[in-house]
Amino acid sequence: MMGEIFAIISAVLWGIAPIFDRYALSTGVPIYTALAIRALGAFFAMIFIIILFRETNFSFRLDSLSALLVAGAIGGAIAMIFYYKALDLIGASRTVPITAIYPMFTALFSLLLLSESITLKTFIGIVFIVIGVILVSEV
Repeated sequence: MMGEIFAIISAVLWGIAPIFDRYALSTGVPIYTALAIRALGAFFAMIFIIILFRETNFSFRLDSLSALLVAGAIGGAIAMIFYYKALDLIGASRTVPITAIYPMFTALFSLLLLSESITLKTFIGIVFIVIGVILVSEV
C-alpha cells in the first residue's frame, strides 16, 4: 500500500511542477536556462531531503553509476528539452497528457530489455492511455 501512496504523491507533485515550468517559460526564460535552474532546484531539494532524513548510505557500483548517468541524460536533459519546447508551444494542459504515453514505452522497453512481462491489465491501461493521448492531441 505504501508504494501506491508514494506513486500518488509523485503524480500530484508531477502534476504541479508543469504549472511552474510553464509560468517560467512564459516570462521569457530560455529553455536551456530553465532546465539548468530546474536541475539546481532538484539538487538543493535533494540536499535538504538528505539532511532531513539523515541519509548516509551513498554506496553504489560502477554499473549503477553508468545506468543512472544515462538515465539522467535521457530523462533529465534530452527529454526535458523536448518537454519544455512542447510546454512553450502547446501549454501544460496539452503537453502533460500527451507525455503520459511514456508508460507504453516503459512497458515495451521493460519487456525487451529487462524480460519483464506485460499483464493484460497493464496492456488495457496502456490502450486507455493511448486513447486519451489521441483525444488530447486533437489528431
